[in-house]
Amino acid sequence: MTPARLIDATPVVDDWWLIRLAWTGEAPQPGQWLWLDVNDRRVCLPVRDADAGEGWLAGVIPGTALPGPLGPGTRVHISALQGNAVAPANAQPLLILGEDLGIGPALALAERHAAQVRLVLLGGCHGIPGRLAPSRFFVPALTDTAIAGVSSLEQAGVPARIALADERPGVHEGRVAELLGRYLADTPQAERQALELVAFTPWGALQSAREALVASLRAVQLVELPRGQAGL
Repeated sequence: MTPARLIDATPVVDDWWLIRLAWTGEAPQPGQWLWLDVNDRRVCLPVRDADAGEGWLAGVIPGTALPGPLGPGTRVHISALQGNAVAPANAQPLLILGEDLGIGPALALAERHAAQVRLVLLGGCHGIPGRLAPSRFFVPALTDTAIAGVSSLEQAGVPARIALADERPGVHEGRVAELLGRYLADTPQAERQALELVAFTPWGALQSAREALVASLRAVQLVELPRGQAGL
């Protein structure tokens, strides 16, 4: 682990926090992550954004996973970069899923490949690090269970649907995998076989469905992230 200091630690929507720290070398990409040791806790920090020229990387983490208080200058230790950058095929329709810590990289990938994205499915137990709004995009398979999208994605022309553990207007109460199942069940076979699924989830969250997904879709990239936090 390497000593470092936080450049920024800022609360965002739904008690998520933006964590930004100094980084040298090539800019990390969604799909990669590192361990962050702070105040005797170890948490997973998935890459949300990075800038090699300015020398930083950033991720978003639920406030419940972070030991406080945090702020600019907080001493931390960071691991080497873990995981592999996700590289979707060019010009192929994308289906993106992000659950819990996977929400940040899912949003980042959707923003970078907005023209390819068919649908983004987000959710989990910690809310969403973005403002929810009634979606202007019609998704027939999900009209009876979820109609809210994410404001930033709406502005980028990307449809999204949300599933959370708690009840909220326009949001499916349950797991995001349930929305995925409903959507694929309503999608004609020819369309399913053209889709590439990129899913950022906690370890094991989609393992039971992986074989069926691989069989029904053109491609599946599954990025599994460590769950929760741990003491040192």
